[in-house]
Amino acid sequence: MKILLSFLSFRNYSGSELYFYELATAFIKLGYTIDFFVLVKGPPLINKIKNVKFVNKYTLRFKKYDAVLFSHGTKTWKYIHKIKTKKFINIIHSEVIDSEKPILDSKITNYIAIRPSIINYIRKYTNNAKNIKLIFNPFDLQRFNSKNCIKNSSLPLTVLFIGDIDYLRKKPIEYLIKEFACKNYNIIHVGKSFYNIKHQNFYSYDPKWEVEDFFSKCDISAGIFLGRSTIEGLLCGKKALQFDVTKNGNIKKIYWHQEDNLDKFDRINVAKEFIKLI
Repeated sequence: MKILLSFLSFRNYSGSELYFYELATAFIKLGYTIDFFVLVKGPPLINKIKNVKFVNKYTLRFKKYDAVLFSHGTKTWKYIHKIKTKKFINIIHSEVIDSEKPILDSKITNYIAIRPSIINYIRKYTNNAKNIKLIFNPFDLQRFNSKNCIKNSSLPLTVLFIGDIDYLRKKPIEYLIKEFACKNYNIIHVGKSFYNIKHQNFYSYDPKWEVEDFFSKCDISAGIFLGRSTIEGLLCGKKALQFDVTKNGNIKKIYWHQEDNLDKFDRINVAKEFIKLI
């Protein structure tokens, strides 16, 4: 079976980019052939992927696939909608980012929400509820698990926040500094920052692949929505502090997130859920 994965960018360690890295890796392990069509690609992430072929917009129209799984449809649909395929599956990663808006077209066979809150977002655009499926983010459970991330008790109390500090994450970071850093917790941030955040207990590191190293140094993992960093924290046995935010970055809700059946996040299990639809 040959599958095309199409999305905006495959370059950085962002949530959607890592999503497609993990999904492609799982499909390949299951014996499927995977092509990528992206608008932006480059290091460091492109150096991690193996056995994937990148196709361009000039050769795309000559291709034929058993299924096309795509995201960021407002950017990618115009390039892929004429592809010969049995299935177009629109994967929605966020309810607050405009490029994630569902594509309304009779060719779309399924809409995939990567977390429960996105289901209602998709329903605002389509009434065909039976075509909306919940399939969670895929993860490598060999990397992210509680056995690999045991914290040394001599280390200070620490909150870990992974992700670029942009307009969606600025207020959650400010909250963490007020409620935790000012109470002698260390705040470790991993990612880029578009704001000048400073506190004596705030430590920021450039994006890196080996983020599991940081989970062995923290007590709490914080993040927005049920995104990658929140789930990584749960998989590593950490308390997960979740922020739900508006599309403008205002905090709607703060709570401790818990999940049972963590196997549903295993990338092989996620890929098998897609195979059921194809």
